[in-house]
Amino acid sequence: MPSSLAPWSAQRWHALFCTHQPQLLAYLTGKTGSRDEAHDLVQETWLRLAAAPAQLPDGSSASQEAARAYLFATAKHLALDHLRQRGVQQRSLQDWQQLQPPSASDVADQAMYRQALDLVAQVISALPARMQTALLAHRLQGQTHADIARSLQVSLNTVERDLMQADACLEAALLRWRGDAQGTRQAAARRRRRGALGALLGAAGLACVGWPGWQLWQQRLLWQGRLASGTGMQRSLDLPDGSQLRIDAASHVELRYRAGIREAQLLAGAAFFSVARDTSRPFVVQAGPVRIRVLGTRFGVELEADAVLVQVESGQVRVERLGSDQQIVLEAQQSLQVPLADSEAAWQAQPQARPAAWRDGELVFDQQPLGQVVARLGRYSSRPLQIDAGAAQLAISGHVRIVLAERWLRSLPQLAPVQVKTQADGALLISLRAKR
Repeated sequence: MPSSLAPWSAQRWHALFCTHQPQLLAYLTGKTGSRDEAHDLVQETWLRLAAAPAQLPDGSSASQEAARAYLFATAKHLALDHLRQRGVQQRSLQDWQQLQPPSASDVADQAMYRQALDLVAQVISALPARMQTALLAHRLQGQTHADIARSLQVSLNTVERDLMQADACLEAALLRWRGDAQGTRQAAARRRRRGALGALLGAAGLACVGWPGWQLWQQRLLWQGRLASGTGMQRSLDLPDGSQLRIDAASHVELRYRAGIREAQLLAGAAFFSVARDTSRPFVVQAGPVRIRVLGTRFGVELEADAVLVQVESGQVRVERLGSDQQIVLEAQQSLQVPLADSEAAWQAQPQARPAAWRDGELVFDQQPLGQVVARLGRYSSRPLQIDAGAAQLAISGHVRIVLAERWLRSLPQLAPVQVKTQADGALLISLRAKR
């Protein structure tokens, strides 16, 4: 009789995963061509297996072989998804490079681009109000057809018809413009740029009533992405412009690349940015009420419970508070902690020998409240960490190896007047030690 199917336990999957982890890493390195990307995919493979254990035959030999096949099939599918995403990013970068505005020295080409953008502005200003709204929402803001239909309270077919008619109007106007300009531009490079601009404007609708066309070119959304990580898991991502992003455990970053600016928003945790220099497109990171602007540099940003921490490894960054005149320029090996709450206190940069030490598997605390330290270590703990109000206010300094975080927590009674106990649900509770 065929063996019955049953879900494997997390322990069995973990044992199998550990046994085949070296082969899995080698397999994914060959697939992606990058050992760092392979490490990330190995972690994703394990998280996928742990979240949804597969049903496999109960028989010993058949079960082991089926589990191994399922393990490598899961890794293969994740690698294919990753390679597809990388291809999209590379195509976005190629499109971006092709659609650069002309250089400041090419006055004729600059005039040509502005004429085309002015034409698009005129065409869109003449569209019916609903069609104009749908076009700008979809082409400029990136909204889906379904979102636009809900917003305008019309059917999906109506939105699609409006967008097709708007695109047809733009394309017809640009075809007329290209025909008029053809006799004055003979160089092959300029013809290529005209074709690229026509494709961009005809398909994207960059203009808006009352807005200069050049401003809208700057705001055009060219690429967007996100990177998130789970407990105990760090991840990295190569960005379309050659920059690199690395995030700590339990972190989340969203990215938007526009024609005139590269934007990132840190929604949770910590991130480290290695930014490719581009003087025409500054790189801006927002974390809570704090905005960090750079051209090309390496720096880390971390969202803490009550502050934003900025640490610079190389280059310079300008840190400012939204809606305020407060700002400061940080140099290499400097850091700044900005309170989330409004404060009139002057900002003071501090020396920082090891920016974003979490990248090296270590955390550094200098007279920080124990409550913040425990919350930070919670990003790596498989069990809940709890601390009472009294112990949370104790100031703690030290270096903690991330892989030994729980051992360090259990040794806290040697460093501070606290006790550490395991609760019935497995949580670790840290509380003030009773006075004798």
